[in-house]
Amino acid sequence: MFETINTLIVDISKDPFNPVLSLEIAKAYEAEGQTASAVSFYLRAAEYGYTTHPDYVYSSLLKSSTCFSSQKNREATVLNLILKAIAYMPNRPEGWFFLSRYYEGSKKWQESYAAAEVGLFFSKSRINPLPVDIGYLGEYVLLFEKAVSGWWVGRQDEARDIFKDLLTKDIAPLYKASVINNLEKIG
Repeated sequence: MFETINTLIVDISKDPFNPVLSLEIAKAYEAEGQTASAVSFYLRAAEYGYTTHPDYVYSSLLKSSTCFSSQKNREATVLNLILKAIAYMPNRPEGWFFLSRYYEGSKKWQESYAAAEVGLFFSKSRINPLPVDIGYLGEYVLLFEKAVSGWWVGRQDEARDIFKDLLTKDIAPLYKASVINNLEKIG
């Protein structure tokens, strides 16, 4: 992998403002577990692609938030990056999912529920794939967030119905296990 990173670094030295190369380097560093270096290049991609590569900017901001979330005491930075991504491209569902999940982790249930609802609204639109996998698996992850947070804001029947419906869908094994666990707990 370091051979690939070194080759990309040489390439970017010849074209330092290239957001595509910056994103590729960021992905390579992240794959190596070097989140600080990855963030540096994700933010370069976001800065240099701002007017020319909107999907790269959006993806880079969300990927930066993911890198920071793996570190301790970076909650404000994580939230700020998610909000920047949403402000940049508010009509995409991924940022709303990240926001809902962030609020769920903070036990801010109403905020999580609201963000999931907005994301679900935008998930109905046709969207282009992003240039990097950011961990958004599709509409069902927003439904999952809505169900989890809905339970805590007094929407127990709705939460149960969503969880039951999710079991009929093709979802990732981790989500399926979480749905089953949640249904067992809430009855």
